[in-house]
Amino acid sequence: MQLSYVKSSVEARQHAAELANQPVLGVDIETTGLDPLTNRVRLLAAATLSGRIVVFDMFHVSWDSLQPICGVGWVCHNASFEWRHLTYAGLTVPPLHDSMLLDRLVSHHNRKLDEVAADHLGLQLDKTLQVSNWSAPDMRSEQIEYCGADALATVRIAQELLPQVDKAGQRRLYDLWRQAIPMLAGLTLRGQSFDWDTHSKLIDKWTAEKKTLTQQLQQHLGGINYNSGPQIGDWLKENLPAATLKTWPKTASGRLSTAADTLELHAKQPMIQPLLRYKVVQKLLSTYGLGWQKNRHPVTGNLHPEFSLGMTVSGRLACSKPNTQNPPRLTEFRQLFVPPSGQVLIGADFSQIELRVAALLSGDWNMLDAYRKGEDLHTKTAAAIAGCAVEAVTVEQRQGAKPVNFGNLYGQAAAGLARQANLDYGVGMTTADATQALLKFKLAYPQLEHWKRQHLGLAQQQRQVKTKLGLVRDFDRQHEGYLRGEAQNMPVQGSAAEVLLASLVRLPAALAGTDAVLYHTVHDEIELACSPGFADRVAAELRGVMMQGFLDVFPEGEALTHKLVDVKAGSSWAELK
Repeated sequence: MQLSYVKSSVEARQHAAELANQPVLGVDIETTGLDPLTNRVRLLAAATLSGRIVVFDMFHVSWDSLQPICGVGWVCHNASFEWRHLTYAGLTVPPLHDSMLLDRLVSHHNRKLDEVAADHLGLQLDKTLQVSNWSAPDMRSEQIEYCGADALATVRIAQELLPQVDKAGQRRLYDLWRQAIPMLAGLTLRGQSFDWDTHSKLIDKWTAEKKTLTQQLQQHLGGINYNSGPQIGDWLKENLPAATLKTWPKTASGRLSTAADTLELHAKQPMIQPLLRYKVVQKLLSTYGLGWQKNRHPVTGNLHPEFSLGMTVSGRLACSKPNTQNPPRLTEFRQLFVPPSGQVLIGADFSQIELRVAALLSGDWNMLDAYRKGEDLHTKTAAAIAGCAVEAVTVEQRQGAKPVNFGNLYGQAAAGLARQANLDYGVGMTTADATQALLKFKLAYPQLEHWKRQHLGLAQQQRQVKTKLGLVRDFDRQHEGYLRGEAQNMPVQGSAAEVLLASLVRLPAALAGTDAVLYHTVHDEIELACSPGFADRVAAELRGVMMQGFLDVFPEGEALTHKLVDVKAGSSWAELK
């Protein structure tokens, strides 16, 4: 290993010019903190496959002196981190390879660099210096070598794993992942503008309601601790009718469950209503009230959620700090997600994307025929369940068909379907109703049922199932989970996630010449922010990239694109729903 430590811009330009002749570089940075908006990059290491390493001290080296190496492909580990810090510092970051994502495809796990290096290179990286003082006036030799070793490991890991990914037929998926890095990292860096003033008023409203509910519960429960699950369970046992107690869910310890979703199943009972509402309001206040305010950035005032690729077994994007993909199902909360001042939001979602994907993967003729004709599958399923003509289906019957359609993709049994119908769709459905609905669904879409049985067999025998682009769900190395449900749903949900990624990576070219940027993305939807003057063009481009993203993954799905994408404009996220 040949290592050079550079502290002058003149010397940095010389090294950068030489490194620019390399086909690929491993790049690693050390920063004074995790947030690029409030911290600085201290060291940047660039390593060649041959073992030459240059560590630039960015407290002394100008950023423009490194520009030559931006014409070379880079490999980083968790490349989103490097992209955000280096882009904010002013560097033009080139297309990135990510050794973490490569390892995710090969090992089926999300692992740190030292774990990956030990496994694939037999190299032991000492990570104790990771938390050392990177703001110190002078860097110790150990810190410099630490940064350089990480950079060298990343490029050599990529050299080892890229051929394996190619051989496994996963290169298209990997390329989608790495091409999406700048889009998602850019969203995190910019952040999401948020109406904090109205949010504060919402907190005041919830706080006042909690106070009122506390007073009601003190009278209603006879002085017991309404925050104690066991005490509430005992109270329910004493006060609920015997017939209700017989079917009431229990905890692992045998006590009556007092979880909010359990209470919600019995929300029509007057004695349950104040307790349920108290739990709901308490959750809103703790998670989406003061807890949510902790995520307000001190510099931008925005939320800066982190979107992660490859973190879930299905391939769906994960979101954290905070998870803005999973806000409360309240219009008044989604109204808080607003574009920057003077801009509008343009949002689009895929209509019934998982059902369309299931139709294509299974080849079910009845499903495919419905979509080719532009029919609504919820209405078609409702007609099959009710045994009536499509024209005679009521609004209530169509709503009742939604949990049946989607529940089947998750391999739900009757009890689970009835529960979800009540909780998520507001549809009163007994277990007996659900049993009949599932039977009629199977009769209506026999090829889908055959495909589902095949995939359950694959999961049981081969211990694996795959998405359209080759993401593997390995039930031995990733834990089994709910094998029956995941074996049937993961190929569908994961393939739909690939459609969304294929759409995201088309956005930069489509939006060139506009001021539109990615504002949010949630599983089957994309939101952009732009000035009103570009709104019509951006809406048309967004529809186009989402249609093409679907065809990128399912080129055989041209006939299923009728009413595939719904586009709306508004002044808040709530107006796009």
